[in-house]
Amino acid sequence: MEMISNKQRLRQELKRKRMALTPEQRIQESADICAAAASYMNQLRQQKKKSALTIFTYLAYRDEPDTMPLLHQCWQAGDTVLAPRIDAKQDALFHVYPITGVHDIEPGAYGIPEPRHHLSALPESQWNQIDLMLVPGLGYDRQGGRIGYGGGYYDRFMSRLQQHSSDLPVCGAFVFGTQITEKIPMESHDFRIDVLFMASEYVLIDK
Repeated sequence: MEMISNKQRLRQELKRKRMALTPEQRIQESADICAAAASYMNQLRQQKKKSALTIFTYLAYRDEPDTMPLLHQCWQAGDTVLAPRIDAKQDALFHVYPITGVHDIEPGAYGIPEPRHHLSALPESQWNQIDLMLVPGLGYDRQGGRIGYGGGYYDRFMSRLQQHSSDLPVCGAFVFGTQITEKIPMESHDFRIDVLFMASEYVLIDK
């Protein structure tokens, strides 16, 4: 209970810091974070010997870092972009949809951007194609710890990925400077981030 209480306290503290950013700061820092992610993706293409990657990303909500500048670069580069939509009728687990542009995005539950309902989901058996997975959260430490949201959707998504392949995607996170904190309490179901995308730099996690 103490660990959960500490995480809840950190969530609230970091949420207040992030919400204190002005719209101008959020736009500029998001663009810088996207530039860092694009630089890393070029390195990842070389490592994997691929001309195009498959990226799984959340679509930014309210005060989160905006992923859209990176998505435009991915579409121009010919990368496959996948985004989640939550089906509350099926234990709130993800379905994953290819999106080819902003025309494939619509407001979903609580105004969160989601893939349009007419799109066909990527079969779960093909989730092992994902090279890079961008994971949202309220805070991170430099050991790859993450404070996520109450539902733990991405933790369950990673657990399901492990059922299909031992070759898991790189897990990255878009991080405002205000989201970096001291060591985060980790629970057994939490997974660690591989790389933090920060303003104009990325930080690889030494595990």
